[in-house]
Amino acid sequence: MARPGCSVPGPAGDLAIAIAASLPAQALIITPTYAPDAAANFGVNFAAFQSAFATASSLITANFTDNIHVNITVHGAAGTSILGQSNTPIFTTSYGAMRAAAIADVTGPAGSDDRVATGAGGSIVAVDPAPGNHNWWFTKAQRKAIGAAADDLTNDGDVTFGAGFSYNFNRIGQLPSQFDLIGVMMHEITEVMGRIGLSGGSIGGAPGYTLLDDFSYTGPGAKGLGGGFGNFFSINHGTTLLKGFNGVAGGDTRDWASGTNDSFNAFTSAGVQNDLSLVDLRVMDVIGYDRLAAEVPEPGTYALLGLGLVGLMVSRRRSQK
Repeated sequence: MARPGCSVPGPAGDLAIAIAASLPAQALIITPTYAPDAAANFGVNFAAFQSAFATASSLITANFTDNIHVNITVHGAAGTSILGQSNTPIFTTSYGAMRAAAIADVTGPAGSDDRVATGAGGSIVAVDPAPGNHNWWFTKAQRKAIGAAADDLTNDGDVTFGAGFSYNFNRIGQLPSQFDLIGVMMHEITEVMGRIGLSGGSIGGAPGYTLLDDFSYTGPGAKGLGGGFGNFFSINHGTTLLKGFNGVAGGDTRDWASGTNDSFNAFTSAGVQNDLSLVDLRVMDVIGYDRLAAEVPEPGTYALLGLGLVGLMVSRRRSQK
């Protein structure tokens, strides 16, 4: 089994992933810069490693139309202490400003996830749900996606992958001993994009929360802003619990609990393929990304501290357990 985690960002990237001609003119672009340690540690597999990252990026960008660049520095680490790791700067915001940005960013038709989430009975409630002294945070890339900051080409975060594991780089003929590198990469890339929770953890002496934390519920009308068992992703104020968040120590609170193989799961194993699921796309939609041809879903139950425009680094790590 393996789990997710974070590290320090590197220089800004400038090598853009090619976007398929079938995508709309307005499109999300993930731009990697490969640090020297990636080539050094992956050695003869470095070209396959780059190809896997391009595939992982394209599987994400094919689903969203945000006209921004997500700039990521990609690292390789020796050995097996890290499976996948992300590190991204985060920026403070007020709950009111975060909610206003989410409302302004709505693009879906009536009944779509972003409209449900921001409307009456939605999970982004009108009044700050967190008690006492606290702060709300965006990642750097997320601020661009949701319209709280202009697009730029400076580094939005770092991802690191351990070179000591046996990987399947292309999802062809995966062996029981191999980890699905494309799935691990999608997990870490989306964390840089904003798919992280702070769940009330202390950030510079005050509890911190993210937009994804605002979608955590234990039941109808019952926010679950902290971590632990019994917290679920919901867009309609807990009426429908779409998928359970991880409650196991050592895994991130806003990754998924173990179950169906999924790129966003907190834990993974060799020999399985972890794809992007529909609920994964729904998460990215409501935390600020504009989903391409979003359908109206059927109901189911399924540190550097700063204020304002000064950011803090947040890390998420996936390592063998």
